[in-house]
Amino acid sequence: MNIKLHIDKCISCGLCTAIAPELFSLDSGVISLKKDPKTFTEAEKKLAREAAQGCPNGVIEIIEE
Repeated sequence: MNIKLHIDKCISCGLCTAIAPELFSLDSGVISLKKDPKTFTEAEKKLAREAAQGCPNGVIEIIEE
């Protein structure tokens, strides 16, 4: 799994950090990853997918490898 963040679309709603606070952070309103997606466990991958699906602006793009 890889993740591309479209930070220019982010409205800092906080849904990603509510769903997966161990994976995403909002520092000064800018989304970022806390760890390398290639090291995500299966449970973390599931959370990342949920955050991506819930994002109202499509900021989180999941790339399955």
